[in-house]
Amino acid sequence: MKKILTLPTWQVFVLLILPCIFPSSYCGIVLTILYGIFSTNCIYFLGTSLYKKLPVGHDLKIKSFTFYLFFAIAYLTIVFILFDGGYEINQDNYKNYGWTIAIIIPLHIFTMFSLFYVIWFIAKAIETIERKNVVGFGEYAGNFFLLWFFPIGIWWVHPKVCKIFQVDIERLPTTRV
Repeated sequence: MKKILTLPTWQVFVLLILPCIFPSSYCGIVLTILYGIFSTNCIYFLGTSLYKKLPVGHDLKIKSFTFYLFFAIAYLTIVFILFDGGYEINQDNYKNYGWTIAIIIPLHIFTMFSLFYVIWFIAKAIETIERKNVVGFGEYAGNFFLLWFFPIGIWWVHPKVCKIFQVDIERLPTTRV
């Protein structure tokens, strides 16, 4: 996992868009599952590694980051399994879901919040480490929107991550996949 932080950006881009090449085949399903596991590990490792490099006095909470990341992953996994790859609720079919819609919609909204929190955490951590002090939203908004508009943003954000970890990549903790 340490190596992913300093891979060339084009390699990270290819790894992260690979499942899109075979979207509906058996290979695509397997790649999507592997992608989910791989990207969750990468995001978790990135968040915890950035957290360890934050300067004194920061306001980021690693327990919140971990909770929101794993809540979103658990919810998306359950939806993927229970609804055969997902669901689509619209004004024409919402009655087909019956009482479960009262559970699905709030959980879905909370999952969206969780994913935004994870993006916010990583964007703020990157900018806080670069500036060596606590930053406001205006200072890390660029990183936030670049991460949100993935995979385009990876071309700007990943070089910053490489720069942060290039010096002491050998001292980062090893995680098992």
